[in-house]
Amino acid sequence: MPATRALYMPDFMTGILAALAVNRVPVLSLRSNRLDQAFARLNEDIKREALASGLDLKFRILLHPVHQDSSQLQQALYEAAQRDLVSLDNPEFQRVRLKISPDEALAYFAGLPGPKEMYLRLAERLVGYYREPETEPEPTAR
Repeated sequence: MPATRALYMPDFMTGILAALAVNRVPVLSLRSNRLDQAFARLNEDIKREALASGLDLKFRILLHPVHQDSSQLQQALYEAAQRDLVSLDNPEFQRVRLKISPDEALAYFAGLPGPKEMYLRLAERLVGYYREPETEPEPTAR
């Protein structure tokens, strides 16, 4: 039986950011926790893709029950900024700006666990979740 390869958050974030660059998505907003919620919705997709690619998933993106943000995602984005993959735009750090070009992004896939196509599919789903209109919870009957 072939050994599975682990997929940790830093490698996943590198792959998803590279895939976003390939798809020419230059900026994502952190306002209203929309990006956090899109990544949290991506959890099941990540699990399916990891399983299909023979990867042992070593993270999960969880939302705070009250604030609806993700400390795991925020940490991963901060680490991506330290690796010069993104910049967190000042003055309020409300935008994530990709710093890698589509051509440079292709080189990042080579050292990552899993196929490039997995990251491209996940990035496409992430953008779909991110762009869906925000829905308000249904009012409860009294």
